Amino acid sequence: AETMPPKLIAHTGMDAMTHAIEAYVSTLHCNYTDAVALHAIKMIHQYLKKSYDGCMEARAAMHDAQCLAGMAFSNALLGIVHSMAHKTGAAYSTSHIIHGCANAMYLPKVIKFNAKDEAAAKRYAEIAEHIGLAGNSTEELVDSLIAELRSMNDKLNIPQSIQNYGAGGVKAETSIIDETEFLDKLPEVAANAITDACTGSNPRIPSQEEMEQLLKACYYDLAVDF
Repeated sequence: AETMPPKLIAHTGMDAMTHAIEAYVSTLHCNYTDAVALHAIKMIHQYLKKSYDGCMEARAAMHDAQCLAGMAFSNALLGIVHSMAHKTGAAYSTSHIIHGCANAMYLPKVIKFNAKDEAAAKRYAEIAEHIGLAGNSTEELVDSLIAELRSMNDKLNIPQSIQNYGAGGVKAETSIIDETEFLDKLPEVAANAITDACTGSNPRIPSQEEMEQLLKACYYDLAVDF
């Protein structure tokens, strides 16, 4: 871990954050997975940026956090952030979308989508409270969590959307994922994401139309209000 390049630290760290958050809201969560998921989220929130900046103590802490997140999702399973990351990863001819970077870009959009489910919204709000975010209602806490994750992406030089996805997963003015190809393949990629193994434990199962809308929101950084 001492010699890991910062970009890899950013992508693997946000992958672990996605593991823990998806495990916490998974339909298969339990007392055992909740405990390790929440603690992993708290540790990643505290240590990822410091690890990215080169602090070796933070890198050691991130080892533990990533293992805890792994313990959570290997028992509670994941959700559609991973379904989308799996199926967009190698779908395009111009470049691969790096897995951890894909998760970081898609997670805020999926949280907003899943928060239409009352039980999921409550659990996202619990995560926000656990890491000390502000909000006077469930909706405000969910939005605080989304804003904090986007802020983490910014600090880690991770793009917020596919339209700003540059070579190696760093922010760029022009995406290396061709827009025309993305739109051409949208129905097929959406259908594949819905049938991904991770979809079944997501708190809200999207229709074909909703999955296409979600993927477009991830390409263009659109608001998710459906």
